[in-house]
Amino acid sequence: MFRRDERGVSTVEFALVLPIAALTLVCEFTLGEALAISRKVAITGRTLTDLIARRPSLTESELNTILNASAQLAAPYSTANMTIVVAALATNASGQTTVTWSRSRNGTALTTGSTFTPPTGVARASTTLIYGSVRYSYTPGFAIRLLPSYPITFAFYVNPRVTSSIPLTN
Repeated sequence: MFRRDERGVSTVEFALVLPIAALTLVCEFTLGEALAISRKVAITGRTLTDLIARRPSLTESELNTILNASAQLAAPYSTANMTIVVAALATNASGQTTVTWSRSRNGTALTTGSTFTPPTGVARASTTLIYGSVRYSYTPGFAIRLLPSYPITFAFYVNPRVTSSIPLTN
């Protein structure tokens, strides 16, 4: 008798499929948001390093203006979770790379004079590079307490465009 009764089958199927469909929807939203933030992080880092590389020299005020532009570049996402580090890296004739100057927003700048190891093939002897690193700590909105924050990081290396090096002055 119960084998032929099909009145509640669709309700049971719906109850089984609903959690899976809801989880899929939340995962799609989270992945889409993470990809959008990743794109904003890449655009922010690339644009900041390019703006610095186009200058023959920089003052502290000009560099602060460039760093503050990150708020517009990252919009509509907040830069409160974003750490930005920019630096000039000089590579000597023997291939050792050191930090000429560095500044940061929401983080710690590189130490001036310290040794820096760029990826293989990026630095050439007797040249200067502009380095930019952007890190965004992404926490999915639906699961603030369930999931830890996930760092989205991009690093950029650009050669100065106008001069061989870009000095930073007060």
